[in-house]
Amino acid sequence: MIVPDLDDLVLDSDEESGIQELGRRFLARGPWTTVAFLVKTKTDPEGEWEGPFLWLHRYQQVAQGWKLVSRFRTTESTQLDKLMGAFEDWKDYLKPGR
Repeated sequence: MIVPDLDDLVLDSDEESGIQELGRRFLARGPWTTVAFLVKTKTDPEGEWEGPFLWLHRYQQVAQGWKLVSRFRTTESTQLDKLMGAFEDWKDYLKPGR
């Protein structure tokens, strides 16, 4: 799938698709762009929303626009909690000049 412009990127966010976008951040912009999405999902239209989950999508700029090359998706809310805990534990290592 090619996206003409990443600023116009839309996740299918509605009751029918089972995806609800809660937020997004561009982590890197350039020929290779990384976008973080915070989403809730549900597999059954009558079911409850699950999440939140983190989706990281990596796009490559191509002649026609942007191509989704890879993605990482947490599948359980506890994974997002553990990831946030890891970043908190590592924050001193992530400072510039360290």
